[in-house]
Amino acid sequence: MRPLVGKGLAVLLLLPGDALACTIIAVGKDASASGAPMVGHTEDSGTPPNDIRLTRVPRRKWPKGSMRPLYNVLATYPRTVDAERSPEYAPVDGQKQSQPLAHIPQVEETYAYWDLDYGLQNEMGLSMGESTCTAMTVGWPADPDKPYGYNKAGIEELSKIAMERCATARCAAQTMGDIAVELGFFSSDSGAPENPGYSGSSECLTIADTNEVWNFNILTGKNNASAIWAAERVPPNHVVAVANAFTIRRLNLSDSENFLYSPGVTKLAEEMGWWSPELAPEKDIFDFFYAYGWTPPENAKPANINNIIAFYSGRRMWRIFSLLSPAEGQRLDPNRGNVPHTKDPYPGSVPAPSGSVTAAMVQNVFRDHYEGTPYDLTVGMAAGPYGNPNRGPTGPLHIVGQWERAL
Repeated sequence: MRPLVGKGLAVLLLLPGDALACTIIAVGKDASASGAPMVGHTEDSGTPPNDIRLTRVPRRKWPKGSMRPLYNVLATYPRTVDAERSPEYAPVDGQKQSQPLAHIPQVEETYAYWDLDYGLQNEMGLSMGESTCTAMTVGWPADPDKPYGYNKAGIEELSKIAMERCATARCAAQTMGDIAVELGFFSSDSGAPENPGYSGSSECLTIADTNEVWNFNILTGKNNASAIWAAERVPPNHVVAVANAFTIRRLNLSDSENFLYSPGVTKLAEEMGWWSPELAPEKDIFDFFYAYGWTPPENAKPANINNIIAFYSGRRMWRIFSLLSPAEGQRLDPNRGNVPHTKDPYPGSVPAPSGSVTAAMVQNVFRDHYEGTPYDLTVGMAAGPYGNPNRGPTGPLHIVGQWERAL
């Protein structure tokens, strides 16, 4: 893992990867030992080989009337073929130009940035980490081979547009949200209509500039179109953990300084009976995760899917908080889990002592396998004689459940 530093902001990156199981860790400026925010994520490997190129997209000035294309960016090589985006994306060996899903008016000048599947960090110090999340809706891209897909903005291109146009996390959240509402949001992990992928149909980004950290949650809107989103400013003395689940629990609809959200953000949840104002602990407080995070139906398979999701997400959150803010971590029950309707749920962030978290500490958390805890993956028969923490995708035959998910 190599730290990339720009404008006093640290970005931590692990490669190679697939977005379906990424983990985000972020640190506010007051908790950070450097006095600057930090954000990082693991981009975890999946079955297909990823395009792991770290690509530089240059600063550009654009002629009046230019249009900016939006692509269905691939995880595999080549993620995009477009020499105008970057010389490193020019076609080679007979590659064909990527075909856009849509165009939006281009701005006069765009910032330079480092690019992966998602925009990573721009020259102004704006940085992002990503984690695919669960949702009660699904949406598909408007690809020619997908007549059921109506949406034209995936999180990959949304993050890149924010890199090109924004110097602050607030600007990034608002820009991405507005475009997604207009063009429709889709997740690359939404499955197909006959087998919708609710466990991967939404996205979480943690966005940091040189001063602030924001959490951004987004899903497809009603009838496989538009988007519903919310963003929350993280207190500067907090550390953040995002583990494939929304983190916004107390969206204050009256606090525009610390929260942003799409028009009518509660409407679909109320229409579908996923949430009602009577559930709010106080006026204008909306539990975004409760309403829009995926709750498997009673007939879902496997029968213990709710528990699997709860600990797949929750155990990582508990471990991150325990290592980076031990006093707060001790207050959390590692067996509580993290699903939308969890009673007394984990917070999306917790306070940490002033200046206590270093970049090296965050890197070490990303290497963690629950060593020294009851969930230690380096011990037991499955670890073998050499303490191997790596596991196959499932448990032993005929055993219901799965291995612990490490960071």
